[in-house]
This record gives sequence, structure tokens and C-alpha cells, in this order.
Amino acid sequence: MGTRLSRPTTTNRASGAPRLVATDAAPAHIASEPRRLEPVTPLKDASCGLMRYQSPLRYPGAKSGLSGVIGELITAARSSIGPPELFLEPFAGGSATSLRLAGAGLANRVLIADADPLVARFWQVAAADTEWLIDRMWEEPVTLERWDFWRSWKPSSASDRDIAMKCLFLNRTTFSGILHGRAGPIGGRRQDGPYSIDCRFNKEGIERRLRFVGDLYATNRIADVWCKDWQHSLVDVAEWYPQLLPNKVVTYLDPPYLERSMRLYGKSFDPSGGYAPKGGISIDWSGKAEHYRLAEYLRRRAQFRWILSYDNHPVLIGDEGLYAANQMGPTAEERSLLGVRSWKISKRLVNLRYSVTSKIRSERSELLITTLPPGTVPSDGKFMAIP
Repeated sequence: MGTRLSRPTTTNRASGAPRLVATDAAPAHIASEPRRLEPVTPLKDASCGLMRYQSPLRYPGAKSGLSGVIGELITAARSSIGPPELFLEPFAGGSATSLRLAGAGLANRVLIADADPLVARFWQVAAADTEWLIDRMWEEPVTLERWDFWRSWKPSSASDRDIAMKCLFLNRTTFSGILHGRAGPIGGRRQDGPYSIDCRFNKEGIERRLRFVGDLYATNRIADVWCKDWQHSLVDVAEWYPQLLPNKVVTYLDPPYLERSMRLYGKSFDPSGGYAPKGGISIDWSGKAEHYRLAEYLRRRAQFRWILSYDNHPVLIGDEGLYAANQMGPTAEERSLLGVRSWKISKRLVNLRYSVTSKIRSERSELLITTLPPGTVPSDGKFMAIP
């Protein structure tokens, strides 16, 4: 019988963590309050950190080369601020960057967060109830009938572990991994194409990736998994782990593209019909409002270092309401009360090959914006400076 972390009876925000109580009960679960930052221990299988693909999920618009680029930025910054004690990825999705950095030891710990309850619950179960999810996956037939079942299935509670199975099944069997109603099963309803519904469901490979996730959690390299939007994630990290501010936390944000958000993210990974539900209202990334809200927060109120990736759209670095500024601009009150620094903002372009669909691979420039120490941000053939 496993142990689980029960709801803490006392908390200690000054030290950055609640007191978690281990109880003999059902399989381990993510607690309702943040985990304390325990010492990192060795991985059972260090070779998993070298796998080319580490995430059990396929994610729409995923850019396979970007996790390596972020790793290079983090590595370069170590000479100035050392390795991150905590690396936060609040638009987690497939969490490829977090898994890569945690497995390679480029960040001591990572914290995975996503506003979508379907995605967040997958990562919670994959991390803390790994063996259960592996067993559940092996029991599941990969058929069109089961695709229809999971498409219509609704959980009776947000803590239902089968939510993780729904996310995994539909992600691995739906066109481009997209989970909203506009995408159908791989191979189509007639299953008469060159690919069948189970062509992306290699259970042996998925099992190894799931065990890697569980190992990262068991060795405290995955610090926690949160179901929160980007702003609550950034605010709560600063509140729960103040001892790490400002330089021992780095967050990497990969929001929906300024253009084509609806095509790639529209209603993906959200059964209620929007990218990220907030107070019962879906956040609409197809317009500009949410992008401006994110930019204002990062420019004025972010309490720790950040890296941002976007499609290379000219308005992003041309609009003062977005990222035209070359330095953070907190108010005197924000500097005094929140400790926000007036860090320099560096901007680079990197060329990546990525997949938009299973048939289209393209090369395009990705825009990186960061407050990592400017002297450490590379400016070479890969990281091209913007005039």
C-alpha cells in the first residue's frame, strides 16, 4: 500500500513550504497545498534523461528544439546567478522543457502548472500515481469505440484519476494531439487511411516516459504540479517560496501564438470549451487582450527571472504595451512592496524546425525575450540579436 500526502494541518510560508503529513492510505496523490522543497536524490534510471522524446503527451504546435534552446540560456546564466533552484513552466502542456531540464540537472527542480484541469490532472497522476496510470493504460484497448467513449466521458469529480487516462488516450489518438471537438481520430471514422488510431500509442514507449516522470517526482526533481493559470502560478511561487527570490527561480512562459492561437490552441485540452477557465469564464487567447495582460505583468510585477517564447510577430517588439521596452518598469510601490527589480530585457531570434501538423514541417524564427542577466544571454549564429 502506498502513502499519500494529506492536507497539511500547519503551514510555514516564511520557509516556503507547508508541513506535509504522510499517511498510510491509497496511492500517493499531489497534496492540496504546495510540497516542501526536499533535497534532490539520484534518478533510478539516469539514461531516461537522455531520451530524445521524454513527454508522454503529444502537443499541438510543439517545437522540439526549443527545450534545448532554453537549456542553453539557463546554462549560460549559471555563471552569474547559478542554477535555478526552481524552474516554473506555467503553460506546461507537454512539459517538454521542464522534463528536459530536470532530467539533465540544468535546474534543480521544476514546477509544472497548467490552467487546463485535464492537462494538470494528467501530470498530477503521472507524477504521483505513476504505477496506477501505467496499469490503467495497459488495460485500455486503443479502438475507435474507446475514442468515442472518452470523447463523451465526464468525470464525477475533479480528483478522478481517470481524467489522466482520458487526456492520455485522446492526446495519443486524436489528429495532432488536439483534444477539442474540431479534431477527429487518427485514421478518420472509417479507419481506411495509411495510419490507424493506435499508430501513436506505443504503450512500451509511453510506459518508459511515464516512469521517467514518476522518477522525477519521487526524487523531488518535479517539485509539484498545479492546476492554475499563469498569473496565479507566478504569484503563488513568490508567496510560497520567498527564500528563492529573486534569482533562484526562473519561469519559462510559452503562451499561445499571437497569431493562429485558435488554430493551434483554440479549445484544446479544455472540456469546458476554452483554453484556460478562470472563474467559470474561458480566457480567450485569440484576441490581443490576454497577451497585453501577460506583458504588463512581466514588465512591471514579475518577482523573479523570466524567459518568454513567441512567434516572431513584429507587433510584439514594436508595441509599448507588449515588449518594445528594453527594461522592466515597476512602479516605486511595486519595487518597495514586491521587491520587483528593474532588470534589463534581452531579445533574441532563434530558428527552429517544428511541426504544425503531421504532414507539415517548417522552419521559422522564434522570438525569445528574457530578463536573465544580459551579459550571459548568447548573441551568436543561433541566438540572433534584434536591432
